[in-house]
Order: sequence, then C-alpha cells, then structure tokens
Amino acid sequence: MRQKKKKKIGVIFAVVVILAIIAGIALYAYSRNQSQEDDSEPGHFIEQTTKEEKIDYTDISAAKAGDTVAFGDYKGKLAWKVLEKKDNELILLTDHCVARQAYHDKNESVTWATCSLRKWLNETFYAQAFSDEEKAQIVKTKIVNEDNNAFDTKGGKNTNDYVSLMSIHEAETYFKESSERSASLTDGTGVWWWLRSPGFEENNAANVGDYGSVNKAGHKVFDDYVVNGGVRPVIHITVK
Repeated sequence: MRQKKKKKIGVIFAVVVILAIIAGIALYAYSRNQSQEDDSEPGHFIEQTTKEEKIDYTDISAAKAGDTVAFGDYKGKLAWKVLEKKDNELILLTDHCVARQAYHDKNESVTWATCSLRKWLNETFYAQAFSDEEKAQIVKTKIVNEDNNAFDTKGGKNTNDYVSLMSIHEAETYFKESSERSASLTDGTGVWWWLRSPGFEENNAANVGDYGSVNKAGHKVFDDYVVNGGVRPVIHITVK
C-alpha cells in the first residue's frame, strides 16, 4: 500500500516537473518574442542583420527623408538611406558600401562618364541586385557631372544612369556633419568611399574619408598600392 502511494506521488511529481518545464519554455519564447517585437512607428519593421545590428526599416510607400528602406538584394538584403522624396520619387543611398573597387580599371585620365566603376554599377550590379519588378521602379536619371572647382578639373559629360554615386556637392548638401557620411562594409569594416566627382587631377576621383570628411583631392582612380575605396550606390525609384 505504502509502495503504491509512493509510486503515485512520484507520478504526480513527474507531471508537475514536466508542466513546469513546458511553462518555462513558453515563458522564454514569449519574452524573447516581446524583446524583438517592433515597437517602432506604424510602417516600420526591425530586422536583425548578419553583423548583429538591428535596422529599423520603413515601409517604402511611407518613407521620407532620413528613413531606411529595404530594396534589392546583393549578397544580402540592401538597406538604403532616403536622401530625399520628390512627389512619388525617392532618392536612395546604400546604408553600407556594397563592395570595394577601383574607380577605373587602369591609371589614366577618366571621368564618371568613361570610368569602369560606372559600367559595373549600371550593368553587373544593376543586373544582380534587383528583380524585374524592382528594375521597373528604378528611374534612369540624368546625372549632372560638375567640375571640381577646388582644383579646376572637369567633371566630363553628363550621363543617364540607373545607378550612380554621390558628387562632392551632394555629399556636402545631404550630410552636414562628417559623422553622417562615414560608412562601412556590411561586415562592419570602416572604409573610405568614392564620389563620382573628379579629384585634383584627371586620374583622381574625389572620395569621402574613413571619418566622413569630403576629400576633394581624391585618390588615384587605379592604384595597386592602395586598398580600393568603398562603393555606395545611389538610385532614384518611383513609389506608389
């Protein structure tokens, strides 16, 4: 009799332990979900990136200047800063540098119109990063290539591009502080990045330095002895 009673108590204890474990798992899952819950404004969603940072994305149809939106995929989802909204058009700059490349494939006099980086952006990157539906939203835009007045170097012919880079003027206009311009690769490595404007001579292109200052003198467009600059594409897209 006593043995049966002990057995019954043992079964009850085991059931209580199992229920406690189940309750603990459920509580953990709930608290984890709550900690990751989107507590931002309507039209936003937060996503964990590969480098353990959370990006607060805004729904692209509700985006305004200063917001971050998701659009396209190049070795991972692409995050873009909204530089400006004009009617139903957004001007976007990638949040991170998408690659490290030379401005041109050889060290020679070159402009944005003739450089190999422009060709890569409008052919390879454009083809790989965007779906057909996304390509339909990207506006082929007239790009005005201004001279570098600090060194009297010519900006070259204007172009019509799906994808471009910022100019010196744009980098200084959209970002008032150097800290706002500093950028990294998607793995978090800090990097200087190219502008499309010419540098102090015709085989140099301007850039933004590691800490966000605009370097109007620039770097050589191709240099075996210097680590290549980062690439931060700019696109114009239509939104409904």
